[in-house]
Amino acid sequence: MIKGMPPLKCLLTFSAVMETGSFARAADQLNVTPSAVSHQIRALEDFLGKPLFVRAKRTVLPTEDALAYAAALGESFTRIAIATSRFAASGGVLRLMLHSAPSLATLWLVPRLGSFKRRHPEIDLTLFAGHEPAKLGGDGFMIDIQYARPVPEACDSIVLAEERVVPLASPAFVAEHGLTDLDAIARVPVIHSVRCVVQWDEWIARHAPDVMLNRRGMQFDRAFLALMAAADGLGMVLESELQATDMLRAGKLVMPFGPIGVGSVAHRVVYRREDRTRPQIEAFVAWITEEMAADRAAGLSAE
Repeated sequence: MIKGMPPLKCLLTFSAVMETGSFARAADQLNVTPSAVSHQIRALEDFLGKPLFVRAKRTVLPTEDALAYAAALGESFTRIAIATSRFAASGGVLRLMLHSAPSLATLWLVPRLGSFKRRHPEIDLTLFAGHEPAKLGGDGFMIDIQYARPVPEACDSIVLAEERVVPLASPAFVAEHGLTDLDAIARVPVIHSVRCVVQWDEWIARHAPDVMLNRRGMQFDRAFLALMAAADGLGMVLESELQATDMLRAGKLVMPFGPIGVGSVAHRVVYRREDRTRPQIEAFVAWITEEMAADRAAGLSAE
């Protein structure tokens, strides 16, 4: 055992409890008894010298220390997963470690990965999502789809799309509030997607300078949350038409004022210059470029 480190079984049990929210469900996940889970948690608490859970009659609640410890362990387990994927024997299979901005991964990339897998069954893809950029090469990542970030030195990139940021709302919201002209913006609740590269003030200044924006409304730090809220009729959101592609296609969202937007270059596919000829990188870049071209041809992403 590494000096100063509790038994790995205790850590895995603790992580299972934090993930599932109960000793019983953690026991099912680990294929052990609830009493075994309780024993491992007690052992970990003894090792740390502090309680990790408040035990009530029918439930257990994590302490603040437990929440902080779980976050730190989660980062460590992620690094273990990355290292394992990086060094596992390939057996002739190409491996691609991919990192992406979370909203693009959720809304656009993952629904299309089946196409990539069918075209390249020889490539095993691992996807991680996070707002902070990946450390290309150092953590095993080969490609990072970044949002509103400068391209690092020694890296090449392609622009995923010339994006257009437009007002979006659900059809029911448009009908309820009579969104037939720009003046309507003053009387409806808006949704603020706080990480969007274009905010309401800039859009109003360009396209409706005489309109007083109703600033009250919900705020979200992820585009996919803001778009889901708009699709549920909670307000009108200003977001990338690219990220709303599938919601527009499904009729969950519409552009009430048409394609009146502000252009931006927000998403880039970034990879190390020295890796650009690796077959899995060439394959992914070619595939994602074709997927984006198909969306543009359908008139559903920014031109």
